[in-house]
Amino acid sequence: MKKIYLLLLMAVSITVIYQLHKPTIREDKAILKAKEYVNIINEKKSTGFHINRVTYCLLDNDTVWNRIIGSRQWTVMVDGVSVEINAYTGEFVRMIFPLDGVITELPK
Repeated sequence: MKKIYLLLLMAVSITVIYQLHKPTIREDKAILKAKEYVNIINEKKSTGFHINRVTYCLLDNDTVWNRIIGSRQWTVMVDGVSVEINAYTGEFVRMIFPLDGVITELPK
């Protein structure tokens, strides 16, 4: 019985250590992805957001708990539009527009 608990403890420890050291995408890559997503909205919805006006780029949810469960996000502000990107994969999470419009899925 002790061996089972020891193996379980080792498996959980290895998983936690892996999640803590899992690499995130770099800031410049996050900015490029955010510009790409805003450009998609510009093309599909005929909006006029300027993709060269990046105000800030911030690694959000950067706590130990969020590192363990793997839910860290980049938040990039592009011309007043807040774009949230998964910090590990670069996938689109959501986009918040200046008048509280929210898109959680990119148009096809």
